[in-house]
Formats: sequence, C-alpha cells, structure tokens
Amino acid sequence: MFQLKTDEIVTWNYHFGDDFEGGQVDESKWHKRYPWGGLLADQKQYASPEMLSQQEGVLHLKVNANNGFYPVEDWMINHEEAKKYGLEIQGNSVKLDYITSCIWSKQSFRYGYFEIRAKAPSRQGLWPAFWLYGQNSKDEIDFMEMKGERPKEVHIDVHCPDSCEKVFTKPFGIPKNWGGWIKMNQQLTDEFVTYSGVWLPNSLTYYVNGIPVSHYTGDFDTPMNVIANMAVARDGFAFNPGPNAETKFPADYQVDYIRVWKLTSDNEYKASKFLGAKKTAPLKYAGNLWNEDETTSALQIKKKVRYVFNKKHAEKELGFLSLVPIQPTKDQAGTYQLLYNGVNPADVKITVQDANRNFFSPTPLNGGFIINFPKKGDYQMVIESGKNKTIFNFTI
Repeated sequence: MFQLKTDEIVTWNYHFGDDFEGGQVDESKWHKRYPWGGLLADQKQYASPEMLSQQEGVLHLKVNANNGFYPVEDWMINHEEAKKYGLEIQGNSVKLDYITSCIWSKQSFRYGYFEIRAKAPSRQGLWPAFWLYGQNSKDEIDFMEMKGERPKEVHIDVHCPDSCEKVFTKPFGIPKNWGGWIKMNQQLTDEFVTYSGVWLPNSLTYYVNGIPVSHYTGDFDTPMNVIANMAVARDGFAFNPGPNAETKFPADYQVDYIRVWKLTSDNEYKASKFLGAKKTAPLKYAGNLWNEDETTSALQIKKKVRYVFNKKHAEKELGFLSLVPIQPTKDQAGTYQLLYNGVNPADVKITVQDANRNFFSPTPLNGGFIINFPKKGDYQMVIESGKNKTIFNFTI
C-alpha cells in the first residue's frame, strides 16, 4: 500500500487483516468477547459471541434488547461494580438491558496504519466503534466511535494513565480533554465508510475515507489490540443519550474488512500476502468500464474545531492506494482491484503496465478500478502525485 502526499510517497507492507469471507469468525485471529469477559456492569450489557455472524464477506456485530436475566460465567461478575451500578444478580445470571458484540484481535501491534471499512447503523443510542486497547489496560486509541443520532459525525479520542488526553488552551493554559466530534458534510451512518489512522512514534493521524480529520502529538507505552464492537449508550453515562422509542432492535454494525499495515523500505510486493481478499463495493466492473466511488472525493470536514488536522499538513495528504486480488488463481494471475481511498483523485495518476508496455489502467484515477492480469509475470506500476513519481515493480 502507498500513502500518497504532494511531497512524498510512503510505502506500507500488509501485516494483518480479515476480509470476513468465511462462514464464521476466524478464531485464530479474533477473540469473540473482551479478554476480561463480556460483562459491562456500568452499561448493563453483555458482549456475547452469539451476536456475531459472517455472511457474503461481511462481519455482522449485532445488538439486541434484553428484558430479563442472562447467564454469564461467575468469574465475570464483579459484585462491587454490580452494586455500584444497580446490576441485579441471581446466581450466575444478571439482569441486562442489552446483549451486544465485539471482536478483539489476538495479535497486538505497536505503530502502523489501521483501517476498517464499515457501515454504522442509524437511530438514537446505537454506539459502534473501532479502536485499539493497550496491554497495560490503560492506553487506548479511538479511531472511530459513532452515535446513531449523529449521522454526519465521528468521535475520535485517546486515553492513557498519565492523562495524555489533556491539552492546554491558550492564553490561560486551562486543561481540556483532547478529542471530540468531527462533523462531515455527508451522512456517515447507513453507508460503508473507511475509518483509519496512522500511529507513529509521537503522533497519530486520523482519517475518514482517506481525508485527514485530526492529528495528535504523543506516544503510548505498550502494544495494543484491535477491537471492533457494537454497544448501546445509556442515559446519564458515556455517549448518552440511550435509545428512544424509534430505536429498533436488533441492530447491526457491518464490517467489510479490517487491515493493519506496517512501514517498509522494501518496494517488492508479494501478491500472496493478499490471497483470499475480495472486491470492495461500491466499486463496480463491467467490461472495460470502471465507476468511481463518488463519496471518496466528495466527503469533507464541515466545521473547523480545535483538534482538526493542521491545514498546511492536510493539504499535502492525497490518500491511500492498495492493490488487492479479488479472483486469484493458482498461478497468482487473475483479477485485482487497485483501490484509492482519499481526496483530489484528479491529482493522482496511476499507470500499470507489463514488460511489453501494455497498459492496464485508466487515467486519471478516480476511486479505483479493476485490473485483469492475463498471466503470471512481472509488472510495473507508476504512481504520480503532485511533483512526485514512484516506479513500483511487482510480480503476479
């Protein structure tokens, strides 16, 4: 994958991911509940593996209302917390308001590019998220939290034991929490949207559909696990309000894919790392035609707030470009998707060619396109963004 900027092109290696193609959650990659169990006493919810399913290449994280007692394992019940939050207990069962869902990566990561393509549900109180959680149980990076009643907004944040989220306002130096709601000019709920973040030593950058929306300066002490979860807010607690009469259950948070990339100085790409990946809607292929994902270039930040990405740096960002097989064959030749996720597609020019200089791509690049590689062999991709030009050799 390439991160395209007006003054440089950064190369990333695919490191971890899931396109959720199988009939069930891949337990070699994911825990199907939180490591401390599934019970959230303060929210009166339980994240149950039964609320997870996979269909047609999409992971469904579901939530449903619960009107009675629900059995949980005894070790999950913290009686002090249960008393504090008024959670009723009968033996190994607790009285819950909702049954929710989550996946938690078994692998941990420190630094990288983290990406999810997901559809968040609308309706008040629904609370899906995509985040990282540290092994010291304190560090946390929230790439995306949504609320169904705020369809054009995404919440981003950080948390750590030394109050890293505190920032100081000028001129009086009053501490305030970093993070908050980013308002976009288009609806985010009920649509597939790509949320991502670059975590480097001493910095975080947040993106929505490849658009930089916020930047944080600081670092974190430990590796972190990747989490996607679906919860329900509670009146008077974090991310309130809770559901109202118009909120319908069950509700569904849909995930197309999750991917993690690592920085690399090696431009050699091995397609085998992506075997099993799939074409990502809404990009469509018919004959030699290709259709752009119109939301990619149209989505913009609507309102400036204090934590929005620095404008000068934001102007350098063009987006992310990845090459993913969608119909791989035994000899690794076949149909691939060149996917562009970012802004100003007219400023990005991509040329893919073989040794005989046969071209396989339209220009300029808008959204993405499908490439049919007729046979196994060596190919070349030329990326031009701004004043930069990178030649990338790869083998199919």
